[in-house]
Amino acid sequence: MRGAGLCLVLACWATHPLRGQDLDSAAVRVPLDSALRLADRAAASAFPDRSGYQLYSIVPRALKGDPGGLHWQVRWQEKTFPHRRWLLVRVYMNDGHATTERLTH
Repeated sequence: MRGAGLCLVLACWATHPLRGQDLDSAAVRVPLDSALRLADRAAASAFPDRSGYQLYSIVPRALKGDPGGLHWQVRWQEKTFPHRRWLLVRVYMNDGHATTERLTH
């Protein structure tokens, strides 16, 4: 009986429409193509070993408590297995400021 209830809850949840976040075009002063070039330059200067990484993703983000607000998050994944190292560059949409970070997961 408990399993049937769980299945019913999951079925109802799965049919609920997902809502994405829309970006206001007025808030985006740095478009995606410019952000990718800025991120590439920032990663090249911050990470001399970037040739050992491959571009993985670029997504719009807004981190809670981040005073910079909306940004493009660009991630490079280590080419060698087990792919646990990442290079992360955030390019802020309002002014093009870039921050870099190396992650190990």
